[in-house]
Amino acid sequence: MIKIFEMSGVDMKDFSRKARSRDFKAVSLGLTATVSVENEIKRDVSKNVVAQITGTTRPDEAIVYTAHWDHLGVGQVVDGDSIYNGAMDNASGTSVMLGIAERMIREGIRPERSIVFLAVTAEEQGLLGSKYYAENPTFPPEKMIANLNIDGASYFGPMKDLTVIGYGQSELDDLAKQVAESQGRYVKPDPDAGKGYFFRSDHFNFAKIGVPALYASADYEAVDGGVELIETMKTKYLNERYHRPADEFEAVPWRFGGLYQDGNLYYEVGLRLANSEVFPRWKEGSEFKNLRE
Repeated sequence: MIKIFEMSGVDMKDFSRKARSRDFKAVSLGLTATVSVENEIKRDVSKNVVAQITGTTRPDEAIVYTAHWDHLGVGQVVDGDSIYNGAMDNASGTSVMLGIAERMIREGIRPERSIVFLAVTAEEQGLLGSKYYAENPTFPPEKMIANLNIDGASYFGPMKDLTVIGYGQSELDDLAKQVAESQGRYVKPDPDAGKGYFFRSDHFNFAKIGVPALYASADYEAVDGGVELIETMKTKYLNERYHRPADEFEAVPWRFGGLYQDGNLYYEVGLRLANSEVFPRWKEGSEFKNLRE
């Protein structure tokens, strides 16, 4: 950028301060540039995987659990490793969903509404698997009661919070709060809402067809270590492991108390919805409200 300013011959002294003024006007640098990009397209085929427990009295209505099973595969070598395992993002979430399904089968759950377990592909490539399912659903959108999305489970040990991404969007937040409080936890609205996480995971494609969605996890305050521990561990993960080969399972420091809490919460929320006649609604002010109504 400095070289561009130098080539222009324009005196850029004090422009940073001037640019912060409401009266600032753009200044032509008198330069032109030509840019070209060469694209190479590679086509692959991948699959969503769907399983279902069929409802006993209202089988045409469904609660849909989602977790994305994909990561980035084999890619650029980092520190001698080219396999992008995706242990936290999102083998952890997929494991929680499978655990919920296994528990329901083991306990002989026979829900009134159908319960769908959807392992979606190509989330990392732009939510492509959930987009395909939303465009080709096994249940019509008006019969989907809710989407319960799990993208990255807590590995910080027992937690005090349940952090809800997009808090205030739908009545699912209220149900999640009831269950969280029964576990002795409080609900925390996403403290990083400005990063737009509500629009960056698979539940977003359900929201776009009007289906209320829950995306939450223990993510803010640990029972042992508090907020400071979580800030330290999350910063380390984002700086050293996120979307890198280093996202691998580690027996230490991974602790599963929070994952266990979240799994039980998602299990309970799903069953309460499956055994009721409630249709959760989008709240006033949600951009998705008119899609449902």
